[in-house]
Amino acid sequence: MSDELKRWTIVLGEVVAHMPYGLRVRVPSGEIGVLDSAYLDDVPVAPSDWPDVGSRITVVSGGRTSGGQLRLSARPSHLAHARELARTPH
Repeated sequence: MSDELKRWTIVLGEVVAHMPYGLRVRVPSGEIGVLDSAYLDDVPVAPSDWPDVGSRITVVSGGRTSGGQLRLSARPSHLAHARELARTPH
């Protein structure tokens, strides 16, 4: 797919569902990715504190799961790393 997110790409996503393991988030391409609860923040976040469905959150692509789903992170440390990579000449 030509609009597939490359690893470490930062986008604004929309929370579309809460799941037992975390969130499902729609990215600008329309694809829905998975955001495991361990990747919501650098510290554990209780399900009662997860962003509401319909919320817009900044996420970074972490590649694909073994099943091919888009893997996302909202951890501030991952976002900072992605921003640093974007500033670093290749």
